Amino acid sequence: MKALKICLFIFLWLFGMYFFFPYFIKVELPKIPVSTVIYDSNHIELWEIITDWKYRHRETKWEDFPEFLKTAFIGVEDKRFYFHSGIDFLWILRAFKNNIIWTGREGASTIENQIIRNHFWLNEKRGYKLKIKEFILSLALNKKYSKDEILGLYLNTINFWYLNFWVESAAKFYYHKSLKELTKAEMIWLLTIIKNPNNFNPLTKKSAFERRFSVIVNTLTNNGILSEEEKNLIKEETLTFYSGEKNKLPYIVDFVHTKIKKDAKERGKIVTHFDYYLSEKINTLAQTTLKNLAWKNVGDYGIIIIDRKTMWLKVMIWGENYDGKDGQVNASLALRQPGSTLKPFLYALYFEQFGKTPASSILDLPVSYPTAFWYSYEPKNYSLTYAWEVSLAEALSQSINIPAVKILHEIWIESFMKFLKSVWITSLSRENDYYGLSLALWSGEISLFELTRAYSIFAKNGEYCDINIFLDDDKISNNHCKTSIDKKYTDMVEEILTNRYFKLAWFPIHSNLDFPDRNVFVKTGTSRNFKDNWSIWFTSDFIIWVWVWNKDWAEMKWVSGASGAGDIFRKIVYELDTYETDTPIVSLENEYHDFIKIISPLDKNTYQIDPSIPLEKQSIQLNYHTNIDFDTLLWKVDGNIFEKSFLPLSQIQQKTSLQIEVYKDGVLLGTDSVEIFLKN
Repeated sequence: MKALKICLFIFLWLFGMYFFFPYFIKVELPKIPVSTVIYDSNHIELWEIITDWKYRHRETKWEDFPEFLKTAFIGVEDKRFYFHSGIDFLWILRAFKNNIIWTGREGASTIENQIIRNHFWLNEKRGYKLKIKEFILSLALNKKYSKDEILGLYLNTINFWYLNFWVESAAKFYYHKSLKELTKAEMIWLLTIIKNPNNFNPLTKKSAFERRFSVIVNTLTNNGILSEEEKNLIKEETLTFYSGEKNKLPYIVDFVHTKIKKDAKERGKIVTHFDYYLSEKINTLAQTTLKNLAWKNVGDYGIIIIDRKTMWLKVMIWGENYDGKDGQVNASLALRQPGSTLKPFLYALYFEQFGKTPASSILDLPVSYPTAFWYSYEPKNYSLTYAWEVSLAEALSQSINIPAVKILHEIWIESFMKFLKSVWITSLSRENDYYGLSLALWSGEISLFELTRAYSIFAKNGEYCDINIFLDDDKISNNHCKTSIDKKYTDMVEEILTNRYFKLAWFPIHSNLDFPDRNVFVKTGTSRNFKDNWSIWFTSDFIIWVWVWNKDWAEMKWVSGASGAGDIFRKIVYELDTYETDTPIVSLENEYHDFIKIISPLDKNTYQIDPSIPLEKQSIQLNYHTNIDFDTLLWKVDGNIFEKSFLPLSQIQQKTSLQIEVYKDGVLLGTDSVEIFLKN
């Protein structure tokens, strides 16, 4: 009678455990943190950031798992998965029998059992108490989720070694492919690893891995999941495991990581405004140019390219050989002497505070200023000569040193420092006396990133704007613009540094900084002893910073505003034009346009008269482009033939008609006309 009661108790307990208890047990599986995956603007994956240096984990929806992977996985791990409710009693009995007969060790774990074990006691020694808990929780798991959901949970939490706890992460790590791109052989290779990631590591224990792989292929064939033909093809397929991740833009990834690491929120995906293809083009261009600059002892470079309209950071290149011994230095964030690149801020503030204009004059003569130390400060011009009386436009466009120092002396350092801080230049954190009047030329240290952001006041009509890095700005960055100075003062600086005729006095015609076919804002700078050579420009579409230097602080030789950084910059401008328009060369075989296009470097058809230059010295360059084969062209101004390449503004009325005619063998092929308007 007592034995009957014991058996009845055991039966009721098992009955309750199987049919009753699971409904009242809540199974909350610990969530594995999701990896942060960084993408460029073309949605090209750049890198997967390992969460807490413990997990590579990408969430994959059930419908995104390949059907073969699901079928193969069940065939290898739990053939009766869809026929049991979390505990497979037939499998338990078979394992019990085999363990007695063969005195070996055969498990009877279902997929549900493995999920519970992986989440709650992965590395603990399992006795009968933990096994009972495992069974109960497996039943509860089976009540809470559908079979498809359970299989998805398991495929998303398996350890594939090297911190890969997700089949999608494993596919990226071992094959540099997404899960959907894997072949059947590659999927089976992943299934081989999960049996025992340590014993079947494909990178360190290849022989054991290959034996296990062959066993799985045979098992899938015997179970009808693979045909004999597929089996043979899979065994013959040559597969190569990669030894790790493929970081496309390591310097960008490191930069983004520093921007987001303080934010503990789980994102899973970050889309940046960086452009992988453009970065590769610009980097190749810079490296090629660097070889040509070796004789000047130019060894490294930093480049930043920003979309002028949106302030999107498209390119940030830290320099040569980033992965080398001394490579991992963010050149764009490193503090270096800015040279003359602070002068535009100085002139804009001078225009505002003293009511000056570009036509105002200033003396370029030797000066001497007392200092708080035992010596006096006597600035020198780069040319070691003096220009006597010059206009402010000439002084800035030719980057003459003495006028800049004199202007700073009038404004005074405290006012200038306050203005620089208002445009987010924060590196200049020492006392004013530390920098002195030489701040106008080279004292102090500023980062390339800070300077680029500050120059937005000239590119954005007096507003200083934060650089926009992430697509989802509301959550990650605080992109905004604030008015720093009235637009009319930054317009004065922009006109001076864009006007080709001002630049020709300092940078020769056809030099790196002479652009006869477009408007380009140009400012250069060279630090003391030629250790840094900076160049900042912006076109109608991009803000571009180029900086050449040496990591060992060695001096460069014979670098100036037009050489050094200028060599790289000029190539970037024309590369960006090609990249931006992406327009194929017109071919008569593909299409025909019966028109002539007039190209002018000035904006539209309205021309601004510069009051600081005599009218007879200002002119419009006449240029054209056509796909028509011709041998003669004819320009006409108000109906009169004009045979020169530059049309003086003094010959133009308030409204002038400009016409071009193109001939071939004396026959008129095409004509086009445009009206020109002058603006005072």
